[in-house]
Amino acid sequence: MAKENTSVYIILGLLNHEDLSGYDIKKRADFMISSFWEIGYGQIYPTLSKLEQEGLVTKRVSEETKGPERNLYSITEAGREVLIQWLKLPEQKEYTKYEILLKLFFGQLVPREDSAKRIDAFKARHTENLKMIEMFKGNLERVLGKEQDHLFFYITVLFGERIYKAYLDWADEALKLLGDAGEQSGE
Repeated sequence: MAKENTSVYIILGLLNHEDLSGYDIKKRADFMISSFWEIGYGQIYPTLSKLEQEGLVTKRVSEETKGPERNLYSITEAGREVLIQWLKLPEQKEYTKYEILLKLFFGQLVPREDSAKRIDAFKARHTENLKMIEMFKGNLERVLGKEQDHLFFYITVLFGERIYKAYLDWADEALKLLGDAGEQSGE
């Protein structure tokens, strides 16, 4: 089976909320979903062109007078139907890749302090991510009843919150185990 181009559905989903330029799509994706899915400009512009050819989006020149001329894209009814059909499909696979786990798995080849530093850096990154997720959560809690989308945004934020808390719990336990093992071996 060919790999599905998830960029199509990210773009359609973002355009379902508002008309956006390619640049705006990248900024929204970076702000709203990058903690669980990434999309780059190299995916956005070719996908927008394909979606336009297929009649799933339309393009118009922005009417803003400030700045350079830019194209704004809108989802069509056909695009919305494609998005809805995709939303109804079961997930193909949850992809999980953790380079840190690969490096720790083979960590017996480097000094224990290197692994501890790696885990400390992981913990620091995800402490910041948790703070951002908690900010999103607080903002969404204030507007949960205002738009139906907010509930679904909130559900994804709850998942992120649980994941980052689990990361931090794991980091604390891993650091303790490394410290305990170092004491036992006399390091």
